[in-house]
Formats: sequence, C-alpha cells, structure tokens
Amino acid sequence: MDRIWEDAISLNASAELSDAILGKPREYVELNDGSVVCNGSILPVDGALARDDSVLPTLEHREGYYGENHFNYWLSGLRDYEQLEGWLRANGVEASALLDFGCASGRFARHAYYAGLLSSVYACDINRLHVDWIARNLPRGILAFQNTSVPLLPIPDGCLDVVTAFSVFTHLESFDTSWIMEFRRILRPGGIAWLTIHGERTWREMNDTWPLYSGLEHNPAYAPYLDVEHTELPADRLLFRWKPDRSYSANVFYRTDYLRKTWGRLLTVRDIFPALPPYQDVIVLQKN
Repeated sequence: MDRIWEDAISLNASAELSDAILGKPREYVELNDGSVVCNGSILPVDGALARDDSVLPTLEHREGYYGENHFNYWLSGLRDYEQLEGWLRANGVEASALLDFGCASGRFARHAYYAGLLSSVYACDINRLHVDWIARNLPRGILAFQNTSVPLLPIPDGCLDVVTAFSVFTHLESFDTSWIMEFRRILRPGGIAWLTIHGERTWREMNDTWPLYSGLEHNPAYAPYLDVEHTELPADRLLFRWKPDRSYSANVFYRTDYLRKTWGRLLTVRDIFPALPPYQDVIVLQKN
C-alpha cells in the first residue's frame, strides 16, 4: 500500500484490526513468576482479578511486550497504577479524571478504570489499531481516541487531574516542551503529569541484558558509544533516531538538569525517582 500523509504524524492510519484475542487475566495466573513487583510491596492481585472482566491483547496487539507471559503483561499495568495511586494518596492529591497518553492497548488504562476511584478515564495513542482494540474489547467507560504527533489534544482546558505517559517521552524525538505545555493546559491546578523517561541513571546502568540496549546497538548513531563506559550523559537530550520521515521513531535520554530547568519552567518538578522496569525513571510534574 502506498504511504499516505497521515502516516507521517500517526501510525496505522489505514490498517485493519484483526479479531485475535486472548482470554481474561484470571486464565493466566499460573504464569506469574514473581518478577513484577512494586517497590517491594505486595500488589492487590486478587481484588484486581475479580474486577477485571475484559480479555487481554495478543502479542501482535501489544507490540510483543512481555512475550508469552500474558499475566505479567497485565500485572505490569496493575503495578504502575498502584505506584501512581500510592503517590497521589501520600501527597494528598485528589483525582477524579485521568488521561493515559500513549495508552497502547490499555495496559494501564484498564486498571485505572477497574479500580473504580476515577469518574473519567481517557486514553489516547498515535496508533489507530490500539485505539480500535480498546474500543472493541475494553469497557465503554474508557474513552479512547487517536492523537497525532502534533502537540494538540481534543480535551478542554483544566479538566484533568492526572496525565500519565508510560514509555512515550522515551521515544518522542520532537516537541517535548510543547507536549508539557499541552499537559499544563488540560490539567487543573494541583493536577500532575506522571511521565517515564530515560534519564542519566538509565544511561549509566544500561547493559546488554536490557531490551533498550538490544535495539540501540543496531542504530548507526549509537556506534560511537558501543563498548564505551557510560558515565555522564553527553547532551541535555541525547537522541537516536530510527526513521527521519516519521514521528515517534527514536530513543531519547534526558539530563536531570534539563528536566528541571526546561520542563520545570512549565510545570513544577515534584519528584524524580527510579521506577520499574529498571531502565526508566518517573518524573512527576505538578501544575500550580
């Protein structure tokens, strides 16, 4: 099929979603190998399993994450939700409306919805197939829509308490500050953005056992860094681009100083802390 203009700012604009699905999460409990943990705390698995009555996406529909361990894929979303909810509770931030930006096929959004603490759960992604999968297979209360790589969301000003973005800014080659400003627009005063990034710790600790490394080692731009000890991150934003003619096709690393001085001008930096999986950190930004 010939390339169409939408492919420059989104993914799978003209693709058709296949009908393949898996079973419900409770059908794969035996695959739990104990590797998905939340800062040492015990995840409330039984309650989450009882609430979640939706099917799981196939590997094709979740871009291969967690391989054949379908339960760990589901559990990773619960881990991330519990980590966020714990921070909100500990910091006295009340939340009723949330957007999962770059939602994929609902790995996190399904837990935000089924936990029952939010009145509104929005989810968006540049990949139309992910949005279609959510619309076909997850509850109607998850309001899913396709966005583009242009920093503009069809959401009114000041209507959200939380914006999450898991593994989005790790691949966002352009307009990072524009997206932070868009989050500033749609957040209510006191609302937060919960974003995962590749930071200086990621750069120092990365090794050949990490999925991130296995991709980078084949990128020609990364060649000067192969077999070289990683100490300080050599740029504020270190970018390894894959395809110059489309968006969301890069691996990006950020210096902490850049995040505080640049993103921190737009939203207040509340926390930066190590997260799971180990190759990403979380930055928490708050609207004053």
